[in-house]
Order: sequence, then C-alpha cells, then structure tokens
Amino acid sequence: MSRSKSKKRELRSPERVTEASSETRPRASKKQNKKKSRTKGLFSKPANRRNAIIVAVVLLLLAASVRNIVKLELENRRLRNKQKELIEQRKELKIELKNVNSKEYIEEQARKQLRLVDPDEILFVFPNEKEKNNAKDK
Repeated sequence: MSRSKSKKRELRSPERVTEASSETRPRASKKQNKKKSRTKGLFSKPANRRNAIIVAVVLLLLAASVRNIVKLELENRRLRNKQKELIEQRKELKIELKNVNSKEYIEEQARKQLRLVDPDEILFVFPNEKEKNNAKDK
C-alpha cells in the first residue's frame, strides 16, 4: 500500500501537473500554428485590415490631390496664354486710341465702314464672293 500512496502523491504533486500540462501545450500550439498558417494573409487580422483601409484612403486622397494640382497647372497655363493675348490686344488698342483723333484715321474709317468718298471721287462697288454665289443660286 505504501507504493500506491506514493504513486498517488506522485500524480497529485504540482510539479507533475505542470509537467503534464506542458506536454499537452506544445501539441495544442502545433494545431494552432497549422490553423494560423492556413488563414495567414494581409487581411487576416483586424489591425491589418484597418491599416490597409487607411492606406487605401490616403492613396485615394493623394491621387485626388495630384489630379487637382495637374488640373490647376493646366488652367494656369491657359490663363497665362490668354493674358499674353490680352496684353497684345491692349497695346494695339492703345496705339489705335492715339490715332483716333487724327484726321487720317477718321477719314480711313469713314471710307471703310461707311463707304464715304470725297466729292470729286467715284466709288466703284464690286460684288463680293458671297454676293456672286447668291446671284448664281437665284
């Protein structure tokens, strides 16, 4: 009987319980490792999913910002070209403004726009290409 009691004590001792539990733990962890290896991936953990979503949102915002920058640069170039054209037009109009009050300019504009002539001149009017085409159609 002494032997059976010592075996029971041996089985009940805390050291033996921890040894027994440590023997079963590696087996359980191997099973868990197999399960983890099957489900491993970029989106397996919530933190990875969250990080991927954050990265995607940041990339979208960055792409939208770059698109806006390019769009604004193109508009800036277009407006600068328009500004150059307007500056040239302004220079021409300033030159014309200086000439507006001169007798020669007034006479030239009267001949072109109003078809006025001096009393001793004769005005010959030739049909334009448009008038020729209209006459042929009739």
